[in-house]
Amino acid sequence: MRLAISPQSAIAVAGFVAWAAIGLELWSGPLAATALGAPFPVHGLSRSLHALFLLVFLASLGIRGHDAVQLALAAALSAITLALVALYRYNSAAALLIVPMLTFARLLSIQRLAVVYVVLNALLLTIVLMFRQMDAPLTYVGLHASLQLFAVMVARFAQKAEQARDMLASAHAELLTTRGMLAESARHQERLRLSRELHDVAGHKLTALRLNLAAITHNRHLDQVATVALCSRLTEELLDDLRGMVHQLRLHDGLDLGATLRRLAEPFPRPRVLFDIADDARVARLDQAEALLRTFQEGLTNAARHSDATQVWATLSRDGDQVRLMIRDDGRGRGPVQAGHGLNGMRERLQALGGDLEFQHSGDAGFQLRAWLPVAWS
Repeated sequence: MRLAISPQSAIAVAGFVAWAAIGLELWSGPLAATALGAPFPVHGLSRSLHALFLLVFLASLGIRGHDAVQLALAAALSAITLALVALYRYNSAAALLIVPMLTFARLLSIQRLAVVYVVLNALLLTIVLMFRQMDAPLTYVGLHASLQLFAVMVARFAQKAEQARDMLASAHAELLTTRGMLAESARHQERLRLSRELHDVAGHKLTALRLNLAAITHNRHLDQVATVALCSRLTEELLDDLRGMVHQLRLHDGLDLGATLRRLAEPFPRPRVLFDIADDARVARLDQAEALLRTFQEGLTNAARHSDATQVWATLSRDGDQVRLMIRDDGRGRGPVQAGHGLNGMRERLQALGGDLEFQHSGDAGFQLRAWLPVAWS
């Protein structure tokens, strides 16, 4: 069993652990004298800010997509953390800056991330100098800055590893598709061989049967008993040949895509793919099979790489004289869809074979892709 942890899940775990650790200090541990003076209700304010941090953090986890909103919430978490730092002459609240930095590391380019990192720690140093009486403020800020840098580097490397894993899974799926197409090609060649054999064997014996029957009709001196026996034997042999060929043709009654679709999904640890494949959902030609397989591959790759989906539903069905493929995920995304090169290429491939492709966001979240092809197209 493979266990895949997404960057979002890693941020959630790290955030809860850091929040709980700081909470032990703010709610139950001994605190130094306040930096804002005794009359000010610092303890109540600090605990309110600590609770607010959790609410904002949970809100950021509940939002999928909308990078600008996630960045704004990360900025709010940074502001709450800096306020907590300013309330006491000493506490460990600065460690909470790791949480928004993980979000910044996931969503920002390296240049913008560097700017945010420098600005946040400059603000932290300013607050320490203004509100705290510490012997080594640079050491304090440098310690927390190094922790943030470590977390950022781990997050960036994890993101790169996930992207590399998705690219490897996509390449693996490409190889599986090619292997599946080669297998279907071999089956297609077997069908051609059987059709030629049917023509040769049946044609030969039917011709012999016709000539013998004609001989019985036109030649009264012919040994009719022997000729009828020969015709009977030819008929039995022909029936046996036809039964064998029909059995073989039933094994090749169209190209079965189910096994290849499942193999395509195997390399992807995330999202999980649930299949619903009808037994009669088959196509007649290799180019039709390839178009549907490539469409599924494109939909699965988009769900893994762009939608941050955890589950995909794939349905292959027969509808009259059409074979239909529907792919739906539970990923992020709303509003109109901007088709990229991959989706446009799939649509053009399907339209060239008499089918088409439609795609849209499904409901409040998720993406849905529908493709169809005629069962036979010449």
